[in-house]
Amino acid sequence: MVELHGKYGFINREGKMVIPARFDFAWDFSEGLASAWVGLPAASKAGFIDPRGEFVIPALFDYARAFHDGIAAVQVGGLWGFIDRTGHPIADAALEAVDDFAEGLGAFKFEGKWGYLDKKGRRAISPKYDLTSGFSEGLAPVYLNQKCGFIDKKGTIVVSANFERCAAFAEGLAAVKSGFWGYIDKVGIFQIKPHFDSAGVFSEGIAAIERRGRWGYVNRAGELIVEPEFFSPSGSPAAYRFSENKACVKERVKWGFIDKKGKFVIAAKFVRGGTFNHGLARVCDAPNHCGYINDKGDYVWSGEP
Repeated sequence: MVELHGKYGFINREGKMVIPARFDFAWDFSEGLASAWVGLPAASKAGFIDPRGEFVIPALFDYARAFHDGIAAVQVGGLWGFIDRTGHPIADAALEAVDDFAEGLGAFKFEGKWGYLDKKGRRAISPKYDLTSGFSEGLAPVYLNQKCGFIDKKGTIVVSANFERCAAFAEGLAAVKSGFWGYIDKVGIFQIKPHFDSAGVFSEGIAAIERRGRWGYVNRAGELIVEPEFFSPSGSPAAYRFSENKACVKERVKWGFIDKKGKFVIAAKFVRGGTFNHGLARVCDAPNHCGYINDKGDYVWSGEP
C-alpha cells in the first residue's frame, strides 16, 4: 500500500503501481482482500477490494480492519461487529470494541468486559476479563484485577494471573513482567529470568530486549547475541523484531537494519523504519517522504510520480 498525492494505491514487489492511487485511505492486503475508503471527504466509507482494485464488499462501513481467519472487524455508528469474506455479518455491529480473529477466536468487549466469539459469532468464552489479546500458539493473555495470565481456547486458566504485564506466545515463549521482564514457557515457568527493563516477542529464534534504556537481542537461552547499544531519546523501543534475517534498529536519531550478528547491512539513514515482509520494508528518509526498499536498501518505490 502506498500514498501518492493524498490518495492510496498498491504496488507490486518490483515497485510497479498495480492498483492506481484513487482511494481516500487503505490498509495492506490480507488473505486476498484489502480495506479501502471512498466517498465524500467528510463521509468516506470503507469496503474491501480484490487484487484488481475492485470492490467485492461494498464501502458501507465507518471503519474496516484486515481479514484474519477469514473474518474482518468492521465499525458502524461507533460500534463493532465481524463479517465474513462475502460481507455477511457473523456478529452484528453492537459491540463496544473487538480484536482481530486469531486461531479461530476473536475477542470482543461487552458491558466493559472482554470475552471471545467463535467463527459463527457465538460466545465461546464469556466476557469477564478486564483486557484480553489474541490467541497465539493456543494461548491468550488475559487481565483481571490488574494482573495477567494465560487461558486456553476453552477459557481455562493455564498460567495463573500473577504477572504485571503479558505479551503473546511466540516460538514457545512469552514475555511477562514480574518486577522486570523475562520469558516463560507454556506452564508458566521462567526459561529466561526476569531482568530486562522491556522485552519483545521472539522471531527467528531472537528477541529484542532493553537494559537501562538501550536495546539489544537475546537468543532462546537468554544469551546476549547483540549487545544493548541501540537507543531512542524518546524512550520508545529502539529495536524491532527480526524478519527475513534483518531487524530495524535505531542508531542515534536514524534507523537502519542489522543482521543477527549486530552488523549493519543497511546503513542507519532513515527517520522511520519498518519490518521486512516479502522482501520489502517501508521506510521514511524524511517526515514527508516514505517508500519501500529491497533487502539491499535500494528504493523500489520512493513516493515520486
